[in-house]
Amino acid sequence: MSMTIGRPSAGELSSLTRGLRILEFIQDRGQAEVSEVVAAMGIPSSSAYRYVRLLKEAGFLAEVDGALLPTDRLADRSIDRTGHLVDLARPVLTRLMRRSGLDVALTVRAHTAALCLDTRGSGSGTVALRPGQVLALYSGASATPLLATAPETVRRQVLQGRLQRFTAATPDAASLRLELAEARKDGYHVTHGWLTPGVSAVGMPVLVAGSCLCAVSLVGRHAELTDVTRPLALLREAVADITASMPRAATQVWLSPDEESTREDL
Repeated sequence: MSMTIGRPSAGELSSLTRGLRILEFIQDRGQAEVSEVVAAMGIPSSSAYRYVRLLKEAGFLAEVDGALLPTDRLADRSIDRTGHLVDLARPVLTRLMRRSGLDVALTVRAHTAALCLDTRGSGSGTVALRPGQVLALYSGASATPLLATAPETVRRQVLQGRLQRFTAATPDAASLRLELAEARKDGYHVTHGWLTPGVSAVGMPVLVAGSCLCAVSLVGRHAELTDVTRPLALLREAVADITASMPRAATQVWLSPDEESTREDL
């Protein structure tokens, strides 16, 4: 008994085409709000919200601070960048957690957001991140090294957007711009209570060929990171270990497509 698969109806094709165009619009811009989708696509807001909801449920879109961003499901999967990186970094993160006694996080930039790839908990319960979580690029030192080393176009887009005040310590755009300049100059960033009250973090980018591959951070209570001399030394060792153990052939493939101008921006 044979089974014939029919062609999709005109209505199904129209819906699929519209969904793909919405994805294309958001991917080309890096991020967009639903109102911008409505204006660009010329569709009712109710339809736009329905498509966006379906695309978010399917994992093609993420939402940060009211902005829609394409996820890594739209990326080239011929090489599993995040999977390889997590495997490579796992022993380094575990060693860093044991030596520091602090929580550890591994993050990467996805367009204008930060994606948490892995964490290691020391038992203090201070780490506010979980693997797979999408965060704003200014939400503490687990994310800010990614923003500080991003191309100028990305930094501008974040700084000109709506910055959410997670806590009373979360900076405004002017203060954040100064903090990012200091982070680029120092090669690391320290934040106190930006994302979670009473919690501090120190983060450092992993640079490959002048571009940021990922960031590694230590997270703890304020008292544990008042003096960051030892945490910084441990972070530098961890970053060096990750860089040294990366396959040479993979270094360019693992970088974000918009990193070609990063070296000029730093």
